[in-house]
Amino acid sequence: MTEQQLQSKIIKHAKLNGWLYIKTIKLSESGHADLIFFKDGKTIFIEVKKPTGGVNSELQLYRQKQFQNNGFIWEFCNNLEQFKEIILYI
Repeated sequence: MTEQQLQSKIIKHAKLNGWLYIKTIKLSESGHADLIFFKDGKTIFIEVKKPTGGVNSELQLYRQKQFQNNGFIWEFCNNLEQFKEIILYI
């Protein structure tokens, strides 16, 4: 499965469960999450990685820490089950 296919599955599941989303294309700064989800006053940032061989860059790890230090949920996700678990416990 490609990263794009996984993103589509994650988006479909999120929409079926009432989440709104934004898919980032290119922001003014690099390293930000691919998808941002919103529901019931909650915000989740998800960086999608292909199921095998996806690598987290140093910049992405830095961005993750920045957001988490400010109280946001920012996770790497390489399969649909992992995403389901993330939204289940929010």
